[in-house]
Amino acid sequence: MPGTTSPSLPTTADSHGRNLRPELRAESWFFLENTNYYQTAGNQFGVLDSTVFRTTSRIQFTGKVYSICSGQIFIQPHGSDATKVNLILKPFRQPINGLPIKYIVYRGLQKDNFFDANDIVLDQGNAKATGLTKRIWKEFEDFYANNTALTKPPFKAWLIGFPNPGAAATEQQSPEDYIDDYFFKLSNPDSLPNEPQKKAFELPMIPGGTYIGDAQGSLGIDIVLNEGDFTIENDPNPFTLNLSYARATDHTLNTSLGATEFLKKLIRESATQFIDIAAFYGLHAQGKGKIYLQAPATPANTPDAIYNLISNFQTKNTVYLYIQSNRQRSYNFYGNYAESAANPTNIRIGTDGNSLNDSLFEQNWPLRPFDGQPQVALQLTTDNNPASALYVKQGLVSPDSSHEDYFFRDNNLLQEQGTGINISFTKPITFIVLQTSTAQKIACLIQLVYEGKQISVAEDIATGDPNVPTQTVYRNMKDIDDVFGLINIEARIKPPTDSALHYIVDQNLLLINFENKTGGHDIATVTTKRTEDRVLKDNNQTLDRVTYETLLNDIRQNTGSFFQSLSAYKDNSNSGVITFSKDRNNYYEPESPYYLQTEIFTGSDGTTITGLSLHSSDGAIPSKKLLGITQGENNQVKSLVTQHNLNNPKVYFKNELEDEESYYTSSEGTQYRKYSLCILGENQTGNLEFYEPTPKIYVTTIDNRVYGSEEYSQWVPIRAITRSDIVTERIKEI
Repeated sequence: MPGTTSPSLPTTADSHGRNLRPELRAESWFFLENTNYYQTAGNQFGVLDSTVFRTTSRIQFTGKVYSICSGQIFIQPHGSDATKVNLILKPFRQPINGLPIKYIVYRGLQKDNFFDANDIVLDQGNAKATGLTKRIWKEFEDFYANNTALTKPPFKAWLIGFPNPGAAATEQQSPEDYIDDYFFKLSNPDSLPNEPQKKAFELPMIPGGTYIGDAQGSLGIDIVLNEGDFTIENDPNPFTLNLSYARATDHTLNTSLGATEFLKKLIRESATQFIDIAAFYGLHAQGKGKIYLQAPATPANTPDAIYNLISNFQTKNTVYLYIQSNRQRSYNFYGNYAESAANPTNIRIGTDGNSLNDSLFEQNWPLRPFDGQPQVALQLTTDNNPASALYVKQGLVSPDSSHEDYFFRDNNLLQEQGTGINISFTKPITFIVLQTSTAQKIACLIQLVYEGKQISVAEDIATGDPNVPTQTVYRNMKDIDDVFGLINIEARIKPPTDSALHYIVDQNLLLINFENKTGGHDIATVTTKRTEDRVLKDNNQTLDRVTYETLLNDIRQNTGSFFQSLSAYKDNSNSGVITFSKDRNNYYEPESPYYLQTEIFTGSDGTTITGLSLHSSDGAIPSKKLLGITQGENNQVKSLVTQHNLNNPKVYFKNELEDEESYYTSSEGTQYRKYSLCILGENQTGNLEFYEPTPKIYVTTIDNRVYGSEEYSQWVPIRAITRSDIVTERIKEI
């Protein structure tokens, strides 16, 4: 497709509205004042060898450097070179929809563009002052002009987050501190400079295209993708987004830092947190992207113009492929995607569907590069289970590959049995690589979410036979068993008071099925959210609870005109805090248009059960799943994570009935399912294990959307049913 200026053209819509996707509307600034840079072999982003992966793309360049987008900035030392600094930019407005960026790290800016020899921020009149320092000096002056009761201190570097060598030892920044702790810290500007040193600063906000500083000789840049504003408690991964990472001259991931094979594997997984700067800008060629320049005023918005900006990178023609699979791990992380026990092949790759070669996808690193290919075609292994599906998060699918709004499932994914057909693999799927008018391939990223093989979970069950005391039973993980994580995480957004509670979002996508009115399933991608609340009970008593829920990202619906469809409402996906007041009942409620209803019935054992169901005020079937338990029950499950030293834990729903399709029926006629909540995670060798708490924690569901424990459910406020709700329910019955 030489000279294509509308890269979205390969994605055409059929008569049923399939194969549609909003165009990428990427907008960012080029980070250099010109293209007089070059990159030597070995300084490019990506795999250096089987043990080292370079996350920093380093170039040779002298000149002005600019902010890629608007955001907050945090300045840190640059290794052992006292003449330079590193700058971390946390985007305020994301440059590319669907590609959340956590940080952009500039490595090696001239320190004398920011501070003088006494670490005073350069004022507007200094010859070396930049657009950044001029802007923050104006804000500094305005602040004290509007607060005349305060004495204006010298504008020291530590007031905008730079380390203060004169601070007390207990107030010194530590290389082990998380970067998030500085972006999300709580402080009181009115008390500056009398606050504790580790809090007495304000990180400035700057617009996109701000002149931030100069590079002299070389410059490095990392782009870190956002997985969420949280950290994992007791995370065994040797790689951490801390100040040690932020201050490095260059950064590489090195598996030699892993003491065990599992730790080495976790380091390799970390490569998927980064994107090459060349691929980042190359994605602007897909859709109606714009890269703004200092001169000329017209942005680069064609494949040729965009390629010209990245043409001096060694990776200018490189396409990166990442496949996320079961439990949000990379493809074949658990070794479950080999073609067979005798054949380790787990993928077929080539330039088209007729020239595919057997391969091992990971080849040490899960981010796989392809250089100069006009297309990337692949087949993935599958066990052909009905829930097998693939979603294209980033990438241009060839018209030769049939799909539904970039979802692949059923006949678009799985092959039919036939002579010469190996149904252990999916159908070939082909991706287009955009190119210029001179056939130069443009760097980009292809991101897939794929679940094509089920994972079985082993359980040893007592038999009562002294000769064979236990029998191993294997259970296939259900759709719901791969959803609710966020169990042993710590929020980086700190509550401002003890009475404020937080909620946290995991930005990694999951594939999930929702039942529709036809008896089939609609497929969706979701993120997940954990919310803490505190319910006011009788006699001023409170109950702390935890709610896990899915947030809709994208959905593909199969429904006829005579059936109502699933709600396509897309939820808010930002972390934050909720303020609790003991004077009123602040409790969790799903965001509008969703609401919960309760139904009380008698269980099979004679106990009273409070069932929960999820509804939508617009009459659509809710496209959300929810788990509600008390804080005490959550701590009970969480303690198993610590006790057994588990990694990447998720809630496992152990069915009380052997047949997953069976259900109980109450004496009132209510059909329900009952599960014992367990924890499923990776042990220290990387194998999956699950544990059941004692005493057991039971949750029930009456709609296969809401799963709640009895103590959680009985304190859900009963919603008054209005006439419009009755009409809605009657429409649903029709």
